[in-house]
Amino acid sequence: MGMNCARTVVGVVIVVFLLTASAAAQTMEKVEYFPDSIAEKDDHVVRLNGGSIWLLADRTRALVTTDVMVVMRDVSVEGKTVRAAWLYVAGEEIPARHIEGVYPTNQALLTRVVGSTDQGTRLRLADGSELLVPGYNRYISNSWKPPYKVLLTDNRINMYHLGDGKRVSVQPK
Repeated sequence: MGMNCARTVVGVVIVVFLLTASAAAQTMEKVEYFPDSIAEKDDHVVRLNGGSIWLLADRTRALVTTDVMVVMRDVSVEGKTVRAAWLYVAGEEIPARHIEGVYPTNQALLTRVVGSTDQGTRLRLADGSELLVPGYNRYISNSWKPPYKVLLTDNRINMYHLGDGKRVSVQPK
């Protein structure tokens, strides 16, 4: 069995994780994440600037040096808890598997913004809570059309839009 065949098999397993876990991020889910950027890419494999290497379920259109966000969470597959990861890059959400290298992690909450008012300065999250985006970030958040996935940092003062990778400061309403 060649390397490409092995990558295909792993890719299929990763897609199963995605299908199993994708809908889970509907309210607030504790996750780990880290931002990085692409140092090299080859077929379905990317090496990030921090040194970690990831096998992707799908190829990415992103260029070398593009910023990425890796989000990891525990999912249940056939009754077993498994650590799954997704690479968010340039509007893509790609299931990924860690191959080698170390990476830092930060705690966050994975959720969705389901509503937006006041020119993007008032956001309603999937769990019903609301966040305020300070006026100086209004120009960024006003262009985001709900629903969309976000990471809310553990201290709840920053939010990352996983579709475009932008970060804004937030405060609870």
